[in-house]
Amino acid sequence: MSGARKTRKSVSISETVAVNTREVNVAVEGLDTSAIATSFAVHLVKDGQRIASRFFLHAPDGADAAQRQPAHFDFLLPIDAVADGKLSVEIEPAGSPLPGQRPQLERMGHPTLSVYLMLESD
Repeated sequence: MSGARKTRKSVSISETVAVNTREVNVAVEGLDTSAIATSFAVHLVKDGQRIASRFFLHAPDGADAAQRQPAHFDFLLPIDAVADGKLSVEIEPAGSPLPGQRPQLERMGHPTLSVYLMLESD
């Protein structure tokens, strides 16, 4: 399988790459997980419909919240899944007593939503 191409967001400038226009990486970066007391799901939403989800499992009780690093979530998707629509993110705590209850975004630091075309190298 030595001929398999590697897909990445960035490479050294010494490498030759091709741009993969079939897939994108949609990333939610820098989410402060200490603002959410429980495990949670991050949903990528296009035009009001969930198109992908990732789950974050919090460390057991007693873990020092101050030592938690900002979380990053990557969604590698066909470009057609995100094209020509409005993207947004929903955070859904696990075991939320009220459906649709969301944590306050201002308590989660300054997370960002980014979309990257992917690079392919040998």
